[in-house]
Formats: sequence, C-alpha cells, structure tokens
Amino acid sequence: MPSYASPASGLDPLASCSDSSSASSWCQQAVEALYAAVDAKQAVLSAEQLYRQAIEQLDELVEQGLLIPENLPVVNGFAVYRQQGRTSWSYPESIKQLELQVKQHKKLCEQLGEATQKQGSPFWTIKQAERIF
Repeated sequence: MPSYASPASGLDPLASCSDSSSASSWCQQAVEALYAAVDAKQAVLSAEQLYRQAIEQLDELVEQGLLIPENLPVVNGFAVYRQQGRTSWSYPESIKQLELQVKQHKKLCEQLGEATQKQGSPFWTIKQAERIF
C-alpha cells in the first residue's frame, strides 16, 4: 500500500479503518482511492500552472513580433495555434428587461410544476479545502 502523509488536520483517514475485519480492506481501498484522486488533481493543477506560464510566454513572443501564430509546426503530435477571443454582445436595456421577464416566467413554471426537471450525471469535485475541521 502506498504511504500517504496525514492531512493538515493531523487526522489520519486510515486510523478509522479497523484491521480486524473485511471492512478494513474496503476502508483501506476507499482511503487509497481518495488519496489517488487528490494526488491526480494536484498533478493536474501543477500542469495547468505550467501550461498558463507557457501560454503567457507564447503571447509575449507574439506581441513582440518574434513569433507568428499561424502555420506553426506540429509539436509532439499537437497542433499549436492561436485563436481570436470569443465574441460577446452587450444588449440595450429593453432586451435585458425581456430576459428578466423570461427568467421570471421560467421560475414560475418550475414552481407550478409546468417545467420538467432532469438531473445531469453525477461527478466528483476535488478542490483545495479552505478549512479543515
């Protein structure tokens, strides 16, 4: 079993698993899966930070005129290219009022049971804890 450091709270999740039952094996697997998921999330966050830094460097090179962002070579099987930002729109107040009315009507339909609800697939969220009890 991999050894994992105790969380910042000082509590070891493995301590709650008793060694004498078959539940211990399940509990140990659950704790290992939790740590593996968190380790993977930390790796993703680190990679995202490196990615952002690399993109910033590419942007600087383009702004300095040292890199032309079109027709770049394929790198390690990845096509690299720069896209223009997404177009966004700003609407006049009359349209904003219509949007507000639609939102209010939608909410009313939900409350009256005239709208149908559907649930998306479950998913896991792993984020840095703000406070550990």
